[in-house]
Amino acid sequence: MKKEFYFMKELLKEIEYNNGEFPEEQLKEIINRRDEFIPELLEILKNAKDNYEEILEKPDYFAHIYAIFLLAQFKEKRSLNPIIDLISIQNEISSDIFREYLTEDLHKILASVCGSDTEPLKKLVEDNGINEYVRSAAIKSFIALLGEGVISQEEVIEYYKSLFEGKLEREFSQVWNELIYDSCDAGPSELYQYIKKAYVDELVDEECISLEEVDVAIKIHDITKFPNLKDEGYSFFNDTIAELGCWDCFAKKNNDSKSQFMLGVSKLNKGKSKNKKKQVKATKKKQRKK
Repeated sequence: MKKEFYFMKELLKEIEYNNGEFPEEQLKEIINRRDEFIPELLEILKNAKDNYEEILEKPDYFAHIYAIFLLAQFKEKRSLNPIIDLISIQNEISSDIFREYLTEDLHKILASVCGSDTEPLKKLVEDNGINEYVRSAAIKSFIALLGEGVISQEEVIEYYKSLFEGKLEREFSQVWNELIYDSCDAGPSELYQYIKKAYVDELVDEECISLEEVDVAIKIHDITKFPNLKDEGYSFFNDTIAELGCWDCFAKKNNDSKSQFMLGVSKLNKGKSKNKKKQVKATKKKQRKK
């Protein structure tokens, strides 16, 4: 038992910082033993929230990034609140903690860990003290849940309507751009009158998406309804190794090299098998021209 605990702690130490090499073997080990590691990954998120000022001073700290992606892959519902706590830190601190690493996938992560409970996502969307890209991801997560068949088109349209009608502050922001994008996937015909009013009130950056593009989306949507939402990225997050392994922050992996720790893990696993056969497109923030 002590030996197991030691190996787990040592493995987590190996993914604590990004040294330029993608830790594929370590991540595989965690994925293979997911039930044992889930409490440790949840603890990493809690510690990151409690000690975020320290993380800001350690640009190579990476454990919280791996933890979020792994927990999303595991569809771990207990991680929803810790993730929200971390991405909800006020002002720009949350983007400083995560840098560009969550921009492309945060909507998938939120959809993956919320189950069918969309209330926490709605709170994120409607809190104007939270980073606008986090709020945008929360809006987009509704389309991911739609693509996965967790919620219906009617539910999405009803919620988006409530945002247009007052739950979203009527101020120019990236959040409005995202609401227009995602309305084009949810049902632009049903939401068109609200979309048009948003342009009249100058809430949307027309360089990001113009009303003419919305008109085109309506024609396409009315013909094909929900064409391959999952293929377009509106889906759960499923594969930490495939997704993170190609990030620019990692050098090319040397397949011949293994850390001393992972060599130890391999030996441990061989010993076990004798007894039991056991086995980031973030649209840049654009300022309204006055």
